Amino acid sequence: MTLQETILKLTKQLYPTGRAFKMPAGSFFEKLHKALAVSEASAFSAAKSILDSAIPDNTNFTEQDATDWERRLGMVSNPVVALSDRKLAIQRKLNHPGTIPARQNYRYLEGQLQAAGFDVYVYENRFDDGMGGLITKTPGELTGGGGVGTAQFGDFQFGDFQLGNVFDNIIVNYINEGVDNNFSIGNNLRSTFFIGGNPIGSYAGVDADRKDEFRQLILRIKPVQTVGFLFINYV
Repeated sequence: MTLQETILKLTKQLYPTGRAFKMPAGSFFEKLHKALAVSEASAFSAAKSILDSAIPDNTNFTEQDATDWERRLGMVSNPVVALSDRKLAIQRKLNHPGTIPARQNYRYLEGQLQAAGFDVYVYENRFDDGMGGLITKTPGELTGGGGVGTAQFGDFQFGDFQLGNVFDNIIVNYINEGVDNNFSIGNNLRSTFFIGGNPIGSYAGVDADRKDEFRQLILRIKPVQTVGFLFINYV
């Protein structure tokens, strides 16, 4: 049954049952209401379309709707990213900041990244020193030296940033990681954290088409004074 037929059927049910209100098939009375049903169906479809495009929780939410919302919300927009991932990111942004007071906690950042469709985990740079205290670790110390190299005498690889060495996947202030890689962290690592896979020290995969969006989201949520070490492969 079409939408117009449904509206006509409902209209007939609203009339009194008296003889004067009968609507025989093919009568002028029925033709009048069929014509009215056309405009009523159009109005209904338009109203439903407005609602569908307003909230990314339905199958009628289109790629153009996603682009429009990303523009309104100041998000990175990339049409090659799967619509399902774009919808998750938009829902997260629409729900922000929500009712969670502790928005500078690492668990909040982790939850927001996962809500946006990124399968990653966030870890504080706080480790037991074995004597009842806490210590911080460099990326190289965290991985036990795996994937760690030096930047001394022009021999550039990945890993430890101490003594002239570098870890070249950090996030500080910029979406462009090339700019952030010039940031000098120093020897105090208390304001650093890790983002990667599970368990800590393992790498997580992020869609390369969502790289800028991923970094933008971290920058908007993390405390401004902190630095993140990203154990991320962009695939």
